[in-house]
Amino acid sequence: MLGKADAHAGVDSAGAGARTVSLRHDPRLIDELKRANREAMMSYSVALHAGRRGSFDAAALAISRCARQLHDVQRTEALRLYPTIARRMANDHEGAAAVAALRRDANALVRHFMRLVEGLFSRARPGMPSDELIAEARSVLQKYLAEKESRLYRVYALTAPPDGDARRT
Repeated sequence: MLGKADAHAGVDSAGAGARTVSLRHDPRLIDELKRANREAMMSYSVALHAGRRGSFDAAALAISRCARQLHDVQRTEALRLYPTIARRMANDHEGAAAVAALRRDANALVRHFMRLVEGLFSRARPGMPSDELIAEARSVLQKYLAEKESRLYRVYALTAPPDGDARRT
């Protein structure tokens, strides 16, 4: 996913290597983000199964992979999704404020998830964490992903150019 995000980023005019972002709507972006979200959820599930088998090193690796995947999704959203939405909402202050609130809520949920799982599999220990902690972490991750997919990604769909105007963005 990062390669695609980088393909949409450029170099500033000073050539210093600072990233700029593309404000073009990418019709494949939402599918790409949804796929990455599913992969992060799968990594969390792998961690749970590994932990239940007593493979705490494998569980820690899967949690680490999940965290990296979530970070990659957030980076792609920051480079490709939010700038495009911001451009579309430039003259819609209420819409822009609503998107900013969605972004804050999503970031708060992912931070909450990361705090919950930080200690789940951080080091080998006998037994699994409590079922309540595991269920809470799964619930927070599912809510985070569902909120983005049901609300934020729908807003991005509004940035699509009208039919027949696909080249102009």
